[in-house]
Amino acid sequence: MNILQYSYKKRGKIEFVFEGWPHSKVTMVPIKGYYFVRFIKWSSLDPIVTRNDLEKMEWAANQYFGTAPFYRKRKAFETPSSGK
Repeated sequence: MNILQYSYKKRGKIEFVFEGWPHSKVTMVPIKGYYFVRFIKWSSLDPIVTRNDLEKMEWAANQYFGTAPFYRKRKAFETPSSGK
Protein backbone atom coordinates (compact mmCIF):
# COMPACT_ATOMS: atom_id res chain seq x y z
CA MET A 1 0.00 0.00 0.00
CA ASN A 2 1.64 3.23 -1.13
CA ILE A 3 0.83 6.74 0.01
CA LEU A 4 0.50 9.06 -3.00
CA GLN A 5 0.13 12.24 -0.96
CA TYR A 6 -0.84 13.50 2.47
CA SER A 7 -1.65 16.83 4.08
CA TYR A 8 -2.04 18.02 7.64
CA LYS A 9 -5.41 19.27 8.84
CA LYS A 10 -6.68 20.84 12.08
CA ARG A 11 -6.51 19.06 15.44
CA GLY A 12 -3.84 16.55 14.41
CA LYS A 13 -5.79 15.04 11.52
CA ILE A 14 -3.92 13.93 8.42
CA GLU A 15 -5.60 13.43 5.04
CA PHE A 16 -4.13 10.73 2.79
CA VAL A 17 -4.50 9.63 -0.82
CA PHE A 18 -3.47 6.02 -1.40
CA GLU A 19 -2.47 4.11 -4.51
CA GLY A 20 -5.51 2.22 -5.76
CA TRP A 21 -7.90 4.93 -4.52
CA PRO A 22 -6.50 8.11 -6.12
CA HIS A 23 -9.83 9.98 -6.03
CA SER A 24 -10.73 9.20 -2.41
CA LYS A 25 -9.35 11.00 0.64
CA VAL A 26 -8.76 9.10 3.85
CA THR A 27 -8.71 11.13 7.07
CA MET A 28 -6.77 9.69 10.00
CA VAL A 29 -6.61 10.91 13.57
CA PRO A 30 -4.07 10.20 16.31
CA ILE A 31 -5.25 7.79 19.00
CA LYS A 32 -2.91 6.57 21.77
CA GLY A 33 0.22 7.38 19.76
CA TYR A 34 -0.81 5.96 16.39
CA TYR A 35 -3.03 6.97 13.47
CA PHE A 36 -6.48 5.47 12.93
CA VAL A 37 -8.93 5.93 10.02
CA ARG A 38 -11.66 8.34 11.08
CA PHE A 39 -13.54 8.61 7.78
CA ILE A 40 -13.16 8.39 4.00
CA LYS A 41 -14.40 10.82 1.37
CA TRP A 42 -14.95 7.97 -1.06
CA SER A 43 -15.24 8.65 -4.79
CA SER A 44 -17.35 6.43 -7.03
CA LEU A 45 -14.40 6.48 -9.46
CA ASP A 46 -12.48 4.25 -7.02
CA PRO A 47 -13.14 0.65 -5.94
CA ILE A 48 -15.01 0.03 -2.70
CA VAL A 49 -12.80 0.17 0.41
CA THR A 50 -12.98 -2.97 2.57
CA ARG A 51 -12.02 -3.31 6.23
CA ASN A 52 -8.88 -5.16 5.12
CA ASP A 53 -7.98 -2.19 2.90
CA LEU A 54 -8.48 0.18 5.85
CA GLU A 55 -6.09 -1.87 7.97
CA LYS A 56 -3.47 -1.79 5.21
CA MET A 57 -3.90 2.00 4.94
CA GLU A 58 -3.48 2.38 8.71
CA TRP A 59 -0.40 0.15 8.68
CA ALA A 60 1.19 2.12 5.80
CA ALA A 61 0.52 5.48 7.47
CA ASN A 62 1.84 4.33 10.84
CA GLN A 63 4.98 2.87 9.28
CA TYR A 64 5.54 6.11 7.36
CA PHE A 65 5.24 8.30 10.46
CA GLY A 66 7.18 5.95 12.75
CA THR A 67 4.21 5.11 14.98
CA ALA A 68 4.08 1.41 14.05
CA PRO A 69 5.25 0.27 17.54
CA PHE A 70 2.19 1.96 19.09
CA TYR A 71 -0.06 0.57 16.35
CA ARG A 72 1.17 -2.97 17.11
CA LYS A 73 0.11 -2.59 20.76
CA ARG A 74 -3.57 -2.05 19.92
CA LYS A 75 -5.99 -4.84 20.84
CA ALA A 76 -6.98 -5.93 17.32
CA PHE A 77 -3.50 -5.86 15.72
CA GLU A 78 -2.72 -8.33 12.96
CA THR A 79 0.14 -7.75 10.55
CA PRO A 80 -1.38 -6.95 7.13
CA SER A 81 -0.28 -9.68 4.74
CA SER A 82 0.88 -7.43 1.89
CA GLY A 83 1.41 -4.22 3.86
CA LYS A 84 5.15 -4.74 4.37
